[in-house]
Amino acid sequence: AVVSGASTCRHMELMASKPDYAGFVLAAVEGHTASSLGVVGLACRSCSTVAEALACHRRFQHLTNRTAEYAASIEGERLTIVEVRHGEAGLGSRLLSDYTMLVAVQLLRILASAPPRVHRMVSRRSTMPATERTAYADFLGAPVELGAERAHLELDTSLLEAPVATADDELAAYFQEVLHRAAGFEADEPVLIDEVRRAIREGLFRGTATACDVARALGLGQRTLQRRLGEHGCSFASLLDDTRRRLAESHLADPTLSLTEVAYLLGFGETASFYRAFRRWHPMTPLAYRRKHQRRG
Repeated sequence: AVVSGASTCRHMELMASKPDYAGFVLAAVEGHTASSLGVVGLACRSCSTVAEALACHRRFQHLTNRTAEYAASIEGERLTIVEVRHGEAGLGSRLLSDYTMLVAVQLLRILASAPPRVHRMVSRRSTMPATERTAYADFLGAPVELGAERAHLELDTSLLEAPVATADDELAAYFQEVLHRAAGFEADEPVLIDEVRRAIREGLFRGTATACDVARALGLGQRTLQRRLGEHGCSFASLLDDTRRRLAESHLADPTLSLTEVAYLLGFGETASFYRAFRRWHPMTPLAYRRKHQRRG
């Protein structure tokens, strides 16, 4: 069964009102394995190094998670993993952010041949019971701080070079092929186009995906981006439209998302704009498309 993000947030709020919430969270966290992320997790566990695994996750995370996005960056000797969570910022959302940060550490411990060194976890919550905070700190081996706009982890950069304990070159090649097909592009698609698609998806998560925003995210000037895309026979507008189409088809396969939510996730300000775009992509309405593919399933 598919569980919506809103339902998960409500469940977290309910559990937080019960005794030993931290115990419940940590028991659930420790039950996670790479397969918890589906085929993306299986691909990550076949990569050679943690750096490759993180790159694989960032590239394909949209296939298994529509409610949040995760990115890694390096500042000095610190590796920072930041969450961008979509939707309303209620208590359930903030609780879920803490949970996913703890899960990230659990998965990194499973992947890496040596335990990762965590410097700190920073929560979106402004308050946290002392017992809960202590329990998380004990699990992490690092302090838990509060009040961040976005939940994030800080780890030692040495983690990036750590070999993945279950690395397998043949499996890695197989899963890359599977993920490329699932993401809707060919394995030999130019790297620039792949990166532009990823930046567009991340932009849509935040509500906007303009050529200027995407160029800035890739460290390019807008004219340079358009020129380089032209060298590959495409434009930013065509990639934006095609990426939206692919995401629309994926989102419509999720029965927990309303058509209004799908339109919002695609960056359309109103449902009518989404309907007009969808009629360009398919000779039917979004609802008819959903019903047709549900019958096939």
